[in-house]
Amino acid sequence: MIFLTENDVKRAIEGPDAAGEAVAVIEQVLKQQSDGSTFHLKRYTMTHPRHPGHLWHNIRILPGMVPDLGAAAVRVYSGYRGTNRSEVICLFDWSDMGMTAIISDYHLHAIRTASPYGVAAKYLSKADSRTLGIIGTGRYARGMARAVCAVRPIRKIKVYSRDPNNVRRFVETMGKALGIEVEPAGSGRDAVRNADIMITATSGNTIVFEGSWLEPGALYMSLAPGECDEDTVLRSRVFLSGSDQVLGDNPPRKPFDTLLSSGKFKPEDVVAEFCDVVSGKKTGRRSDEEITFYESPGMGILDAGIGHWVYKRAVEKGLGTSLPFGEEDR
Repeated sequence: MIFLTENDVKRAIEGPDAAGEAVAVIEQVLKQQSDGSTFHLKRYTMTHPRHPGHLWHNIRILPGMVPDLGAAAVRVYSGYRGTNRSEVICLFDWSDMGMTAIISDYHLHAIRTASPYGVAAKYLSKADSRTLGIIGTGRYARGMARAVCAVRPIRKIKVYSRDPNNVRRFVETMGKALGIEVEPAGSGRDAVRNADIMITATSGNTIVFEGSWLEPGALYMSLAPGECDEDTVLRSRVFLSGSDQVLGDNPPRKPFDTLLSSGKFKPEDVVAEFCDVVSGKKTGRRSDEEITFYESPGMGILDAGIGHWVYKRAVEKGLGTSLPFGEEDR
């Protein structure tokens, strides 16, 4: 068994083709999910009975199994006041369920979180999408930009954040990394104006996107709960990954919680579980004029897929620290 530090993970995922490879891995996982060969449970949040607030002391556990990839994983992390404090992936070999790796999850989590949105762009956006608008400049926004550019001929990115310094760093870094035009926007509205693909990648729980901004043919993708208003959902054909998690999350995921409680939106209003679009069982985008919406929560099968991919790349590069673990060490 090996331990992969954050530096190991960063070195493992280096390379111009890494984003495309990661998107392909998640696409494969989603196809297997549609076929019924994967298995995952909703994220479980454990809080102390004397400290029940979900934003305070908690431990979160997210398991998933992807037998056809030969992997299973459990993501374990803790939280305090809404901030993740410690994050690791425990990766298991499906053949004998032996633990093969403990992986620091900060950088891995960014690429795992971003990659499903690359798959969504492939299946739910217009094939000739060339402009990407992003609200948010953090690691997830950068990962989602890379993932979308891996599957669509994006020629221009417009980005907005409340912090001009973050915007400047995003423009400089991503313009160089992607070799395309990346420009700052004066507001969130300006960032997504006339964009083929619209992304919000913020810390969540604050509305930064309004349904009135949606334009014919757009794909809107939300990363965190509470980033968009109810009208955004109601104006769109909605596709979800892990719809049971999105619609029944703990804590409740906005704006779906209020939409469900008011009856404005029902579980059957979800057009399809996104994995069934990827496998071809359900239809995704039907025309260049319709508006589509996609959101993906954390799912353990995604951790298993990306964790296995990072592990293989790390082993090929000779990365990681070997840890004694097994009968012979007792």
